[in-house]
Parts: sequence; structure tokens; C-alpha cells
Amino acid sequence: MFTTGVHAWLYGATGCYFIAFTLYCRRGHRTARAALVAGFILQSLYLLGRGWLGDIFIPNAIFEGPFFLPWCLALISLAQSVKKQGSRPTGALALLVVFSLFSVFYAKGIVPPTPKKSTVWALLFFMFESAAHALFYTGALYAALSFVEKKRSDNFYLWVIWGFIAYTIAQITGALWCFLGWGNTFSWGARHLGSAAIWTFYAACLHLKFISNWREKTALLAIAGAALVFFISYGNYLHEMSFHRIGG
Repeated sequence: MFTTGVHAWLYGATGCYFIAFTLYCRRGHRTARAALVAGFILQSLYLLGRGWLGDIFIPNAIFEGPFFLPWCLALISLAQSVKKQGSRPTGALALLVVFSLFSVFYAKGIVPPTPKKSTVWALLFFMFESAAHALFYTGALYAALSFVEKKRSDNFYLWVIWGFIAYTIAQITGALWCFLGWGNTFSWGARHLGSAAIWTFYAACLHLKFISNWREKTALLAIAGAALVFFISYGNYLHEMSFHRIGG
């Protein structure tokens, strides 16, 4: 049942997110929140359906970045919409719509997992990596808004901190997965070097806040970090579109 028309749920979720964004801009809070909830439910069903695209349940497909990232952003938007009565998560919803549109045009089949990916550590790595990316993008968004609105605010900083924590967990679980699959915890390949570049950049970003001459530049660094994450992660995703896939 989950593989029948499963991709239609992705289209439906993206449509609901766009409706929610439009309604929040027009201050239709209740209807917008309902559309956001509907989109989140459809996105969750789609992710579950992806697990069954290979006729047997393959959890790796659920946490593929282009599809799991919008789910993480939708969760952030939902949390913001219920945090305060009357709050409008329009910024987070704008991010959600953009990344959801990319997933609509992305290769929707699943890459058959190798035995080395059949470990819980691989699942945890991809899960926390996408969650960290969502937090980094949200932090960059609010850093940019602090310039647009000309109001000095450190609201973005907490998002970056939690993103760094999630990304650190991703690196630890990724190292464990790498050790079990290949016998080492790090290799000098593009994927590992990209992850190391992101981690070291944000480690520096968080520490530079405590240096007076750099404190004012932290927001710019948060935006630059998100650009780095986008360049590395979506460069990998575009490369992986050429992989052999099933169920697409």
C-alpha cells in the first residue's frame, strides 16, 4: 500500500507547504497551521513509503538528504508556529518551500544499499546530518533577517549551536560507521573532507563569538556557513542523481 502513488504524497506535501507560507503572509494563522500540519503528515507518509520502494523495507531511503531535510524544516516550522500564539514562521516556511521544490525535481528512486550501509550507525549519521543542515539554514536565515530588519539580535546563534551539536553527533556516528565498514574512521575522500570542512568552520564560528573583534561578524559567518553547507551537500546530491536507482 505504501508504494502505490507514493510520490504523489511528496507533491501534496509541497503544495501544502506553499499554501501555508502564502496564508501566513496573509495572516491566516489557523488555516496556515492546518496546511502546515497536513503537509508534515503527507511528508511523513512519503518518507515511510520511500522505505518500501524496494519491495522490502529499507530504512536508508527514509533519511536521504533531499527528502529528509524538508521534513526537518517542516518540524522546525511547526515548533515555531505553536511556540507563541500568533507567531508566524514565514522565514522557516520560505526555506521549507525552496528545499521541498528541489526534492520534487530530484531523482525519486532509492539507491540499493550496500552491506556496509546496513548498520544503525549509517542511519544515525544521515539523520543527524540532515537535522544539522536544517538548523544551520535556519540560523543563517535569522542572521540575514537581523541585517534586513536592522535590529541586532543573537536569535540565530542558538540555532547554530544546536546545529553544531547535531553535526558533531553525525560525525561521531559516521566515524563508527566508517570503522565498521572500511576499518578506519576517516579517509581523504571528497565526502569526508567536505564534512570536516563544515565541522571546523562552525567550530571556529562558535569560538570567534568570544573574541571582541569578531563578535559583530558572527552573523555573517553563520550565513557563510550555510552557503558552505549548501555548496557541499547539494554538490553531493547532484552527483548522486546519476546513481542507479529503483522505484523512481
